[in-house]
Amino acid sequence: MDIELTVSVEEGRAQGHSVSAGTRELPLIVLRQAGKLGVFLNSCPHAGVRLDWRGGSFFDYSGSYLQCSLHGALFETGSGRCVAGPCLGARLVPIAHRSTLDGGLVITAVERIPARAVPGSRR
Repeated sequence: MDIELTVSVEEGRAQGHSVSAGTRELPLIVLRQAGKLGVFLNSCPHAGVRLDWRGGSFFDYSGSYLQCSLHGALFETGSGRCVAGPCLGARLVPIAHRSTLDGGLVITAVERIPARAVPGSRR
């Protein structure tokens, strides 16, 4: 299943988006680095909570890393790899996507995102 999103993300910024995939609501982080869009599931691999910690803020104070709202884990923006915090070495779940000619974004293979990776699904 493919889902098309309309996004407008400035260089060096990130936005939260949400898409419906059947009975699941999937929170996403869409970011632009070096002119390319990247997409991750908005879910910390340590605690399964959303990363945005204040009004859609995803970056640490330096603006270099994505930061988890709960324990402050830091993630590389390109790979999603945790470089500091309780989930050191783990990765954010990357979301398959492609850009459209008109600047849109198509999320692909939504059905392959594991249910256990979605925030609120861990107990």
